[in-house]
Amino acid sequence: MTIIGGESETAGTGEPLKILVVDDEPAMVGALGALLGQAGHRIIAAYDGEEALRRFRDDGPDLVLLDLAMPGMDGATVCKRIREVSDVPIIVVSGERDRAATVDLLDSGADDYVRKPFRADELLARVRAVSRRASGGRGDRGRGDPTGYELDRRRHEIRWQGAPLPTTVTEFRLLRVMVERLGEVVQHDELLAAGWPDVPDPDPLWLKPHLARLREKLVSAGAPVPVAVRGVGYRLDA
Repeated sequence: MTIIGGESETAGTGEPLKILVVDDEPAMVGALGALLGQAGHRIIAAYDGEEALRRFRDDGPDLVLLDLAMPGMDGATVCKRIREVSDVPIIVVSGERDRAATVDLLDSGADDYVRKPFRADELLARVRAVSRRASGGRGDRGRGDPTGYELDRRRHEIRWQGAPLPTTVTEFRLLRVMVERLGEVVQHDELLAAGWPDVPDPDPLWLKPHLARLREKLVSAGAPVPVAVRGVGYRLDA
């Protein structure tokens, strides 16, 4: 395995982002817009699912903040539609308390979930965390490696036999820790800590949908897939 770039180079640069804020409550859109605007980001507003998809196509945002309960097309459907065409980071911001609904959202392709009401510093931290992949420096491409994997920390990218794997932010984190420990079993709690570093107690149920989607992408790329070690974790072999 080839590794390019040091750990410090994976941190977010703090550069302004173009963020699509989707919520059917104008007051919430205004509050999020004010908060993100103060942090230097540019806001694109949408008040329902159809408008959200139009604005996504027309404006090409760097990140999406998405409400769940909206009239017409709901947030889960919007998330799935966006994920069909893009790996842009998606954070669901909702008052939904049902843990099963959270799992469904992650299965739909969301990278993170913030419950209303939320603290301003928490939301901004989540935005920074999921945007690191998009804001990573360019760096140099790695040379070939007998394992087939190249981990480029500068680009926030993992390549299989020279071809970049199209991962979301959370998928990248999960795959990264397994690539860094090829041939070893990575325990469930280690995967949760890697996938959701800003969440104090991530739900173990979050792992399954993300690993399922990651497995599909690895199969499509002809790359090895993680092997489940029952009751312990997952192992990725070269």
